[in-house]
Amino acid sequence: MITYSTTIQLKDAVQNDYDKLDLEMSKEAFAPVKQGHPAKQPSQPIYREYKYNGGTTLQEVTAAAYRASNRVGKKYSFTVMKDKA
Repeated sequence: MITYSTTIQLKDAVQNDYDKLDLEMSKEAFAPVKQGHPAKQPSQPIYREYKYNGGTTLQEVTAAAYRASNRVGKKYSFTVMKDKA
């Protein structure tokens, strides 16, 4: 089965924004893997990482990450990578 890793960073976000991101990503069939924190402020997340399992294309996974990130209402950046088999 093909898996994809997606990392998303929200700009000027607070914990509630990342909670909303988790919800929106789960609606698009992504599973949370990890959250990153800055060294000096461990309570303030700076990114989230998700996995997507399925037999779909990279373009479809990228579109799903775009839709979910866009619904949070913050500026964002993300990366989608196809995992090696």
